[in-house]
Amino acid sequence: MPHETIPVTLNERPEACPETVIDLPAHLPLPRRSRWVAASADFIEGLRGERTGDPLMLLADIFASAADADLVCVIGPPGVDSGVGDGFVVHAAHGSATRPLDGLAFPVAGSLCGRAMATGRPVLVGREEREAAGPESLLILGSTLVVPLGKAGETGPPAVVLTASRPSGAPPFTAVDLDTAVDFARLAYAGRHLEQSSTDRARLAVRTDRDRIARELHDRVIQRVFAVGLAVRALGGMTADPVFGRRLADQVGALDAVIADLRTAIFGLSTQADPDRHGLRRSIVDLLDEVGPLFAHPPRVVFSGAIDLLVSTSLADDVVAVVREGLTNVVRHSGTREAEVRVSVAAHILTVEIGDTGVGLTGASRRSGVANLAVRAERWQGMVSLRDRAPRGAELRWTARVSDASAGTSR
Repeated sequence: MPHETIPVTLNERPEACPETVIDLPAHLPLPRRSRWVAASADFIEGLRGERTGDPLMLLADIFASAADADLVCVIGPPGVDSGVGDGFVVHAAHGSATRPLDGLAFPVAGSLCGRAMATGRPVLVGREEREAAGPESLLILGSTLVVPLGKAGETGPPAVVLTASRPSGAPPFTAVDLDTAVDFARLAYAGRHLEQSSTDRARLAVRTDRDRIARELHDRVIQRVFAVGLAVRALGGMTADPVFGRRLADQVGALDAVIADLRTAIFGLSTQADPDRHGLRRSIVDLLDEVGPLFAHPPRVVFSGAIDLLVSTSLADDVVAVVREGLTNVVRHSGTREAEVRVSVAAHILTVEIGDTGVGLTGASRRSGVANLAVRAERWQGMVSLRDRAPRGAELRWTARVSDASAGTSR
């Protein structure tokens, strides 16, 4: 395995040493070879098992034990939501000095980790003399192994870099240590491939099952409930008893509510089956999951119209904020823990209605809570109102013009 042996000076460009070929069984002492083989097996078994926690932290712990290192770090590109931007981040660290290193960020350009990931070749940092500059120097105590797991641009699990460092004065790492660490990295990367493939298969199975349930609910259950509602409505038209007719009409309304709940459940199944799908409906469903514990029963939500198709991202942000504030006001002022949310789009107008079964409007304190909502409504040429509703409770109504979404985006 070709590798580089360099002085511990990050400011200098290391020179590649001649290729070194190590016959692992012949040159590596049996106890050390067994330790590395056992470490590879432990990591793969940990990925396949029921362990909870970060697999990269598991990798750091096992690599530290096998390398007999005082400090081990797993470095790679930042996550999508990290806010770090381009560069490298320490995703996991093992050792006495790990606390300030977790989340440490440094640029790729000019770094040993960046070179190792780009080339797929390991690096052996040798001498104790060093004039390291930059955050990456914190990863190097003395003699250090820099070993890539995967290569930048390869398909499969995201490539990361392992660093294992010993303090000055400790026995330095050798070329044999580097080669055995590379063998460990190959097996660990293969284990990550297997773990990712297994996870993908399980996720696909769940998505397929949820899609089947959603189709069954939509194609059969909803149609049957709708047919029952038509039959009940027809019976209401055949009776001359007004009381009985009103009761039948109430049951038709209840069946309509069941259909709305089924449609919401179908949408929930589809969003869980496709977690990468984004839109206003998904955002509202996620919000209801978040605030659900504040209510005796999770708030009911009903969608109507092409919401995800017509609502811009900036308008969607305001709608989510309106729903959040409206539900918060229900908890604070209504005296009840039950609420219903309706979101609809028709004739270029988006309408949000939040109703509760509480005490109704009890004074100026509750009305003052809609001031912020009025500002958001004006931004979209809409309006907001709060009124009592029969037989009890209150209803918040907020509107916005969908046709002006492009103008609102630029504000």
